[in-house]
Amino acid sequence: MLTAENSAIDVSLRRYKKELSTSGGGYILFGIWSAIKVVMSVFVGELSVKKIVDTYEIEPEALVFFEAFYFTLIGIAAVAVVLLHLYVGLGAIRASSGSKKRGYLWVTVVLLIFGIINLLGYGGQVGDLSNFSLDDTTIAAFMVDVTVIIMLVGILRSAKMIKKLTMEKEQGIQGA
Repeated sequence: MLTAENSAIDVSLRRYKKELSTSGGGYILFGIWSAIKVVMSVFVGELSVKKIVDTYEIEPEALVFFEAFYFTLIGIAAVAVVLLHLYVGLGAIRASSGSKKRGYLWVTVVLLIFGIINLLGYGGQVGDLSNFSLDDTTIAAFMVDVTVIIMLVGILRSAKMIKKLTMEKEQGIQGA
């Protein structure tokens, strides 16, 4: 027997709200991981101060200023990445609990477009996969980027379905 809480629309609404909330939380965690990855690359990776100093032969007098500027810039970038991911993730979580604010969806669309462009970058030019390297870090980064795109698509799809099902439910109540 179908009750008001177990109608097909209500079951679907709960499922999409849960998906929206889960995708939002996942996107927040990905933002934290992205910031950690950037900070780690500054200390030991391709962006390390030592590699940059060696490559560009920075004078010892300018080294202190360069390091301060570089670490400040990286810190600001890491905070901006986390805040952007928090905005989208918390927006999705709030929307899953009934918030009507939809500004996070525009940011999600932009991030999705950038994510798709980023995926195309693994092959160099569009359609040219001749410079695609298959080392472990490339494969891992590619899989993470695919996962992020799936999360963003999940956020957009769930938000759209929640809006659609809520309208159907309201029309059903008004029509009864």
